[in-house]
Amino acid sequence: MTAYKHAIPLSVLTLAITHALSGAVLAAPPDAGQVIQEMEQPRMQPAPASDLEFDIQTPKSTDIPPGGPQVTINTIRFSGNTVFTEQQLLIALGDVVGNRYDLAGLRALTDRITAYYRENDYPFARAWLPAQTMTGGELRIEIVEGNYGAAKAIGDDEEIIAGAQRFLDNLEPGAVIEGKVLERATLILNDQPGIRAVPIIRPGRMAGTGDLNVHVKRESLFGGQVSVDNHGNRYTGRERAKVSLYANSPFLFGDQLTLSGLYSQEDMWFGGLGYNLPLGTDGLRANVGYSHTYYELGEEYASLQSHGTARVTSVGLSYPVIRSRQLNVRLSGTYQHKKLRDEVDSVTTREDTSSDTLPISVGFDLRDSLYGGGITYGSLGWTPGDLDLDSGLLATDSTTAKTDGGFDKFNFDVARLQALPRKFTFFGRVSAQWTDDNLNSSEGFGIGGATGVRAYPSGEGYGDKGILGQAELRYALAPAFAPYVFYDSGRVTTNAQPWDNSVNHRSLSGAGAGMRINQDNWDFDAGVAWSLHGGAPESDTEDENPKLWVQGKYRF
Repeated sequence: MTAYKHAIPLSVLTLAITHALSGAVLAAPPDAGQVIQEMEQPRMQPAPASDLEFDIQTPKSTDIPPGGPQVTINTIRFSGNTVFTEQQLLIALGDVVGNRYDLAGLRALTDRITAYYRENDYPFARAWLPAQTMTGGELRIEIVEGNYGAAKAIGDDEEIIAGAQRFLDNLEPGAVIEGKVLERATLILNDQPGIRAVPIIRPGRMAGTGDLNVHVKRESLFGGQVSVDNHGNRYTGRERAKVSLYANSPFLFGDQLTLSGLYSQEDMWFGGLGYNLPLGTDGLRANVGYSHTYYELGEEYASLQSHGTARVTSVGLSYPVIRSRQLNVRLSGTYQHKKLRDEVDSVTTREDTSSDTLPISVGFDLRDSLYGGGITYGSLGWTPGDLDLDSGLLATDSTTAKTDGGFDKFNFDVARLQALPRKFTFFGRVSAQWTDDNLNSSEGFGIGGATGVRAYPSGEGYGDKGILGQAELRYALAPAFAPYVFYDSGRVTTNAQPWDNSVNHRSLSGAGAGMRINQDNWDFDAGVAWSLHGGAPESDTEDENPKLWVQGKYRF
């Protein structure tokens, strides 16, 4: 049997001795560190597609019928261009010098310049022909690149308008209207919790300018989600109920207050409080949070009166390096302080652990039209940290895992959602963790459970480093119904630096089928999985094959 036994805690030894005397053979139960790790592993989801659309109202040119006198072009002169050089514009026109054109043909040349600007993300630019005699075959093309006249937030709520206006003040009057700059500013405004923004660009009062009017309104002040599932660990409570509540802009424009809670059938409970707010108007956000978890071991371990707590304090920053409808890249860093305690009242033991970590990650999502369209999304992360064990744990740790002190780990999680013909969709995901250090259970990597190899229980295949792969084929049976089949496989290394000859690897795989229902504010997911490789579970004495997972959610 493979056991995740870093710094072999006294409580685990106590449990092992107790059950050895009684003739039972049980795996090491979860501790406070593993409990919070299992709760911190929701299924990764892509960022929601933005429904933000730009209503660009540009003047339409009149059609010119072909025919009439023709002129030969010997030279071309541009005026009004600041974004592109004359040489770049000549290349965009192509081989036109020496050719003869009527008025319609000359207009077509200006349309090429206009199209060149639009293709390079200048949606308000326009090229036109000023009055001229074309003496000597010189063609003059005037370019209006499109400058901001005014950028204003409009709506019915003066407080919301004032807050939104600050996000538009970076679009200075007179600056050339560039699509990606405009898109970033309006998307970041639209990202503010509970705010809905609709931008409209129309011709300004001055020739060559465009006015940006952004209609803003509050969509929701309060909201949340309640859910029930059987995704928990059997010893801390398989059946769980969760609630998440939020308040949008309760104190400032763009801030958010969140409250979350969880309760399981084995009297495990979790409570979390978070607050985040914008710092400036370019997407930088700060967040602070605190959570408290209490667990009790039930089932076979109930008589030992084993329980524990985990308290986590965090403060962090996030910034959208790239923000657009097609590609997003977000950089985030969070300082976390964890205080963990495990107790066994039947033999009066207590173990205390604390750690300080600084996870730094880059998250991304990319939408494309490849083979019918899809989205690739994920994150890359590095976590440096320092672990502090109490004197009792330290004595054992110094001769075994040596987890006390500094450590580093690296995480990789990437998924692809790909459209296929005939209402099918393919989902693929690869998640991995690598480290060269033996880690505390609060930093481990698990491959079992509802978000891993679904044929195995939560807590199965737990260690320092590993890799997990998942594949799903989904079918849109109806707008709200999506049956799917799946295959999961993973491998984990229990201890990055083993100190004895015990088995140090675990490989699991499984397959199954399920159904997802998404109707209005309701979500339901049920799946059944059979193990293909890995044998009986080692984290649980019950061997359920197939394994059934159920989850229901309601958003309000």
